[in-house]
Amino acid sequence: MIIVVDAYNILKQTVSGGWVSERERARFIKQLGLYAKKKGHTIVLVFDGGDAERAVKEYIDGIYVVYSGIHENADNYIKQYIKKHKAYELLLVSSDRDVAGWADRHHIESLDSVEFYRLVCHTVQNSKAGQEKPIIQRVKTTLSDNPELDILMQEEMVHIRDKSEDGDGSRKSSGHQESKKEKQMSKKIKKL
Repeated sequence: MIIVVDAYNILKQTVSGGWVSERERARFIKQLGLYAKKKGHTIVLVFDGGDAERAVKEYIDGIYVVYSGIHENADNYIKQYIKKHKAYELLLVSSDRDVAGWADRHHIESLDSVEFYRLVCHTVQNSKAGQEKPIIQRVKTTLSDNPELDILMQEEMVHIRDKSEDGDGSRKSSGHQESKKEKQMSKKIKKL
């Protein structure tokens, strides 16, 4: 999947309050590079501006970093990129309503910047710690003291599948049928 990221949109909401330092930008690029490597995604990180007249593309830490240039902003670059690559599996990461709305009208799903950043941090942190699966801890939910029941429950817990082990992860009993759009977004989120 190609993940197109509105760089300053995510940085200004998650890393700092307004102004983004060169150090913060480099750390963010490195973090996204680790995420892309871990998940096998292609990431196109688009920044506003730069020193050149036109867009400049670099390959840094395993991701494509784009500076839109003096005469174009990141939003317009992202729209053109999506238009040109809409035949591929794309996901937009931006909380900018205009860009997200434009992507939606072109049948491209978008994910909120803060939510994506949480996923990135979680994935990078867990890969550094060597954790692949979350640790599941079983907790007794009653105060009653019934040793036979406790032993029976512990024995049966071995046979209960974790939610992540379910085939499709769906719950048939909810009565809610996902729309085609919801199914596509769910599929992309599972890949993240």
